[in-house]
Amino acid sequence: MEHLSYQGYLTLREGAEILAKDRFGDKTLLLRDGTSILKLYRVKHLISSARFYPYSLRFVHNAKRLLSLGIPTVKVINIYKVPSINRTAVLYEAIKGRSLPDYIEEETLSEQMAEKLAAFVATLHGRGVYFRAIHFSNIIVLPDLKFGLVDIDDMKFKKRPLNIGKRLRNLGHFLCYESDRELIKPYISAVIRAYTSLSNLQRRNQEKVKIQLYKQVNP
Repeated sequence: MEHLSYQGYLTLREGAEILAKDRFGDKTLLLRDGTSILKLYRVKHLISSARFYPYSLRFVHNAKRLLSLGIPTVKVINIYKVPSINRTAVLYEAIKGRSLPDYIEEETLSEQMAEKLAAFVATLHGRGVYFRAIHFSNIIVLPDLKFGLVDIDDMKFKKRPLNIGKRLRNLGHFLCYESDRELIKPYISAVIRAYTSLSNLQRRNQEKVKIQLYKQVNP
């Protein structure tokens, strides 16, 4: 982790566009080159594992692990410690494509695209990826119409495919927002079919997936 002085930080962020901020300050910046993003992290609690294993390091490790599994995500350029503002930071290259909501707004969501999305989620689960923030805004539609992931801080990796309990929990995260559920609702049968056909699940577990997803879009 490279130490970045306050002047170095100011130089790096000069002319940047603020993409996200909260009451504590800036969180995500699009740098002046238009392709590099600086993501800032603060330790939220005095006693926290993040003091020993910062979320910035988790982000970097998650990016490397995803890429090793053949799952498109951001390309990390550097990682910094910025003592002057009590932050760590990751500098990375933005993934090329559009967020899933932006894609749907411009192109609409077809049954075929919904099936591809379900197949992507099944692939993640099959490769042992448990991504809590798997909602639509963190899924990127690439130029070749495949999918990638962003905002990859909160993620766990298993050596084996996820068990049915973790799959159901993660599918709950996948459709946690009403707006996402409404978009997928017309294609829910196709989504279930695509997910279960690629998941190699026992019949009783396929039925559990079916019941949960139907309940989510028809609460």
